[in-house]
Amino acid sequence: MADLLHKELTGAIIGAFYEVYNHTSRTYPEYIYESALMNELQARGYETVRQDEYQIFYKERLVGIQRLDLFVVQEVVVENKVAERLVPLHKAQGMSYLKTVAKSVGLLFNFGSSKPEFDRLYLDPAKQDAPPLKNTQKLELSSDWLYPELAFQIVGGLYEIHSTLGPGFVHRIYANACYHELTLRGLAAAPAKRMQVIYKGNPIGDIAFKHLTIEGKVMVFPTAIRDIQGVRLDDLKMWMRANEIRLGILANFNTVHLDVTVIRA
Repeated sequence: MADLLHKELTGAIIGAFYEVYNHTSRTYPEYIYESALMNELQARGYETVRQDEYQIFYKERLVGIQRLDLFVVQEVVVENKVAERLVPLHKAQGMSYLKTVAKSVGLLFNFGSSKPEFDRLYLDPAKQDAPPLKNTQKLELSSDWLYPELAFQIVGGLYEIHSTLGPGFVHRIYANACYHELTLRGLAAAPAKRMQVIYKGNPIGDIAFKHLTIEGKVMVFPTAIRDIQGVRLDDLKMWMRANEIRLGILANFNTVHLDVTVIRA
């Protein structure tokens, strides 16, 4: 049974979590607990690596590098959080990391809650190579969009990326995956690494922000943030107007369900 896989090992890791939790305060940043947990596991004789880099592939294309919190004896992925409580997004992120290392068992620990809190993660090997969900049936694109057919193609691609990779990766990985997916769909995609800041109609500098222009008509802004409300749409609109682009699509991949916002400039 899934819950018995690596039972002895996961029991020992959970014991180490309780030890660290009970001998630290709730006021530290995540890396402090991560370091303490690694020391505790190594002291108990368990080979543990921290912040190792792993290549992330999307449809056979390398789209970036991601670091994992802890990996114990090359079998159990450990993801640490400092939050008021664990939420479904945390579990979804942990599942994404299991796919990254092609392992079945993970543990999610929360050092920020008033009581010790953890969750077991299990990825069915039979489902690791399953085709992505057909999220396009969830799309409700308005007929008054400037380019409804093109927009449908783009947003369908964004949903497929989210279904395949899941949440939890850095912004550039999703941006690279967007370029690959939309190119595979036969769309002309022009990637950009930076976005200019416009002040009273004039560019005054630029910032790092990977995005794409599709078919010279639509700008796609992939993000991976806690809350998409943190993105100022007016800034994106100014950049779109500077490029004579009237339609934009902002997509936040760091969610259980892809969060898409349509922008008209």
